[in-house]
Amino acid sequence: MNEHDIRVEIHHILDSHAEVLQSMRAARAAMDSAFKAGDDALVSAIEANRAALRLLNRLLDEGIED
Repeated sequence: MNEHDIRVEIHHILDSHAEVLQSMRAARAAMDSAFKAGDDALVSAIEANRAALRLLNRLLDEGIED
């Protein structure tokens, strides 16, 4: 192996590291997106529960008309 071959191999290794970093960044972005979607789902569930509680309280306060 000569000096040129060593330089070429080092560049291949560094290129591989750059590809891994890009993949990790993409995975992080996907995880952030999934986390936000999970948060949004929880907020929706809480709002639905609050709406159900408001309805139940109104029914208990006013009763049901015949």
